[in-house]
Amino acid sequence: MNRLLHYFYDKKAFYILYLSCIGIFCLILYLYNVFIEAVIYATILCLVLLIVYFAIDYFFYYQKTNNLESIFQLEDMILLDLPQSSGYIETQYQLLIHQIHHLLKEMKEQHEIHNQDMLDYFTLWVHQIKTPIFALRLLITSQNASTNDMLLQVLRIEQYVDMALHYMKLEQISSDLRIKRYDLNELIQDVIKKQATFFIQKKLTLKIDPIDLQVLTDAKWLSFVLEQILSNALKYTKTGGIHIFVEDEVLYIEDTGIGIKQEDLPRLFEKGFTGYNGRMDKKASGLGLYLCARILKYLGHPIHIQSTQGVGTTVMIDFHVKDLQVE
Repeated sequence: MNRLLHYFYDKKAFYILYLSCIGIFCLILYLYNVFIEAVIYATILCLVLLIVYFAIDYFFYYQKTNNLESIFQLEDMILLDLPQSSGYIETQYQLLIHQIHHLLKEMKEQHEIHNQDMLDYFTLWVHQIKTPIFALRLLITSQNASTNDMLLQVLRIEQYVDMALHYMKLEQISSDLRIKRYDLNELIQDVIKKQATFFIQKKLTLKIDPIDLQVLTDAKWLSFVLEQILSNALKYTKTGGIHIFVEDEVLYIEDTGIGIKQEDLPRLFEKGFTGYNGRMDKKASGLGLYLCARILKYLGHPIHIQSTQGVGTTVMIDFHVKDLQVE
């Protein structure tokens, strides 16, 4: 009964119009003094045609709605199961449904890829952070442990936590940016203060030329990038030191580390790529430079790396203003 009511509701315009036409037709015949039998006969004939139309049309309506209800009950709906369209509007609706289904499928695939990436990253992250935690536990239980050694492990834990937080926020970075002009020297000094303990431990020199440059950027995200680059330089530099300077609005961070193989340079910013040095260092995740490149792309600061194996590595960040807007 509900389906029949739905049918008449959907078709009400047609039936109202049809019955109105019969009424007008009969009224005109009556006004022209046509025999009443002729009027009744014409009315009955029109009603019979309407009943035949109703029977045929309701049959197809019933089949179509029944098929649709069957599709709704399926766990995995397939668009091919949709009833054949009977008009232009239905055809357009089905095209729209196909487009929406395609978009939802793409979104689902992207969501699954993103979830898998997060799972892979945090699986690796858990294994990485275990190392400084275990080392800190040993230092705490050791009678000869120094405060400086324990501080180093705490700093390593903080770096891993900071990287995880920035990795999670990366997809929403555009809503987190606060773009304005900052003193680049102050940002660098703040990052160096965090890394000072590592310089002391490794007995490396640090040379910073006078930097007088105002950069249009986001302080929090750029500081994270500088910290990652400086951390890499410290990790792979055994002797010598690090030199930081600016030329023509380009920041240079040079180290005297082990360098990078030439065949690895084109892939340094790929996600998960560790290269030869990373394979030697079992704790390398291949995400540090990937995050740096992604963040700097949003900030509008191109990054380039030059390196010679056994000589050292130079990281260059270009701060020429492009399309950013000042707050």
